[in-house]
Amino acid sequence: MKKFIIYTIIAIFAFSCSIKSKSYYMLEGTKKIVQTHKLPYSIGIKKITLPRYFNQNTLAIKEGENRVVFIDNATWISDMDEQLTSVLIDFLKRYFNTTNIYLYPWEGGKKIKKIVNLKINSFIYDGQYVNLDATWEIIGKTNPQAKFFKTRIESKNSPDDIIKAMNKAFGELQIQIARSLQ
Repeated sequence: MKKFIIYTIIAIFAFSCSIKSKSYYMLEGTKKIVQTHKLPYSIGIKKITLPRYFNQNTLAIKEGENRVVFIDNATWISDMDEQLTSVLIDFLKRYFNTTNIYLYPWEGGKKIKKIVNLKINSFIYDGQYVNLDATWEIIGKTNPQAKFFKTRIESKNSPDDIIKAMNKAFGELQIQIARSLQ
């Protein structure tokens, strides 16, 4: 019986040491808004298109020219296309001090004057920088033209630092989109 208790304690200890904790992350972009701007019309935001490496739902980093690896213990809290779309909508509501910003076309019955269609081409850490490369267009604007955005934010190698840099990069993109809607 004594051996059984000792083996049980050893097994419990070994099992508890082998449990790996997982960190869950979300992107919030920028929360800083110096002043709000008037927006006399409603805006629809299409679901953001992301690179395929976001389908894994774990943090991807670029190692080398053509290699992407996933950090097993750094998981996104929800689907990134939905998360970033929601973050952009919330930011624009605060930026323009209005509730007339909607997910398009799923919130029916709303008269939308302009629609933002955002595609993120690359959003990844490369060992030194978080790189964000995106294009968007505003449909409903006279002569809609594609807008281009590219930024590099320096970051350390830990998932926490990478997420902070990603938040900063996405925050810069949010501000550019808001300014193009004015």
